Amino acid sequence: MNYAHHYSLTAADMDTRYRMTPNAVLLYYQDCWARYMACLNLAAFDIIKINRLWVITEFNAWFEEQTALWSDDIEVIVWNSEISTLRLYAEFRIRRADGVEVAHGYGCWTLLDTEAHRLAPLTPIQPQLPILPELTAPNHKKRRFPQDGTLLQQYTHSVNPINLDFNGHVNNRTYLSIAMQSADEAFMDAHAIRALSIHWLKETFRGDILTCRITETSSSPSFLHTLSRSDDQTAAIVYSEWAPRTIQNDVATHAKRD
Repeated sequence: MNYAHHYSLTAADMDTRYRMTPNAVLLYYQDCWARYMACLNLAAFDIIKINRLWVITEFNAWFEEQTALWSDDIEVIVWNSEISTLRLYAEFRIRRADGVEVAHGYGCWTLLDTEAHRLAPLTPIQPQLPILPELTAPNHKKRRFPQDGTLLQQYTHSVNPINLDFNGHVNNRTYLSIAMQSADEAFMDAHAIRALSIHWLKETFRGDILTCRITETSSSPSFLHTLSRSDDQTAAIVYSEWAPRTIQNDVATHAKRD
């Protein structure tokens, strides 16, 4: 079975042109999937009783240019499509109230043993997890990113309390926010994001310094954001692909709607 939840886009979900941001897509996917897990009695507050913690290690999303705007109602649909000993793949689709799909993709989830600090098998909870293989994405193999190209920018971010989640780790959406914070406004106005991939590799905590290195890849316009901790360990990698914008979903379009 799948699960659906309805949301209304808030001001925090939009860019300067009232369009839904990639960060909001990640947010609503995670929130909807968490609600689904709560219905299955497998939410974070359920599994912590057996010293387990859900960890998302990879996220892949594809975007339609015709997106959602501020105040739009959207439906997020999630379902679990594939499970192995250590990995659970959960798909999603996001649609506007008029039925137009704006994004789809999937995430890879693992269980962490909070006492041993290593991955735990999913086998004990597998009977509680409905799987819909007929709706599986064509390929769940880990995406390989293009090689670094021209260095465009490098900057640092000091981890602060608002970056943390309930586990005391840097919230995984924070890495995407840091990666996108230097986006050129003129480029964003002229281009639409078409694909996004994130690999989370290492935990980061309050007081750490994250260095974000942005390079343009050979398959331009696409960008690789590599975020490293103070100890030079790579914490996360964000890869984004863009295309020239042909549909102007902006404040003017928004004002003309009923």
